[in-house]
Amino acid sequence: MIALRFLTATVVAAAVTAISACSNESARREGATDTAIVASPSRRSAATPGPTSGAGRSESLPPGVKLEGGATIPNTDYVFRRVSTPRGGAIWLDSMTKDGSGAPVRIRRAELAVPPLAADERMMLASCDVKGRLDPFVVAIVVSEANVSRFSKIRQAWRASPRTGTFDIMPVAGIVCEDPGS
Repeated sequence: MIALRFLTATVVAAAVTAISACSNESARREGATDTAIVASPSRRSAATPGPTSGAGRSESLPPGVKLEGGATIPNTDYVFRRVSTPRGGAIWLDSMTKDGSGAPVRIRRAELAVPPLAADERMMLASCDVKGRLDPFVVAIVVSEANVSRFSKIRQAWRASPRTGTFDIMPVAGIVCEDPGS
C-alpha cells in the first residue's frame, strides 16, 4: 500500500513537471512580474533619485540597465525606479523585503514601458494628487511650465497596483503633480 502511494505520488509529480515544462505561459508570466533582485548595501539605494555610483549601474540592476531616478512610496515597502534598459525607458514598481539572512531584497511587482517624452515633458513619480488627495501610486507625464512647482497639464497617467502587478491607465482629469524638489 505504501509503495502504491509512493508510486502514485511520483507519477503525479512527474506529470506536473512535464506539463509545467511544456507551458511557456507560466514561466513568461512569472518572469514578467516578480523578479527578485538582491540590493547591495554597499551601493547607493536605488530608491534614491539620481544616478548610481560607479559605472552608472548598481549591483542590484541587471546588466545593461541603468538607474535614472526613483521615489519611495510613503508608508509602504514599495519604491518606483526609473531605468533605461536595452528595450527603452521603464518604470519599475519594486517591493522591499529581507531574505532569510536579513539581507535586503527587491521584488519587481510591475513594469511600465515609458513612452517617448517631448522636450517640454517630464515624468513624475509618487507626487501626484488625484481630486485633491495625494495618491503616491500614481505615475504621470506632465507638461513642464516655467516657474511652477505644481503641474496641472497632464499628458498621461497610470496607477501602479502591487496587488495585480500592473500599471493601470487612468483619466487625467483632476490630477495635479508637485515637484518634490521645490
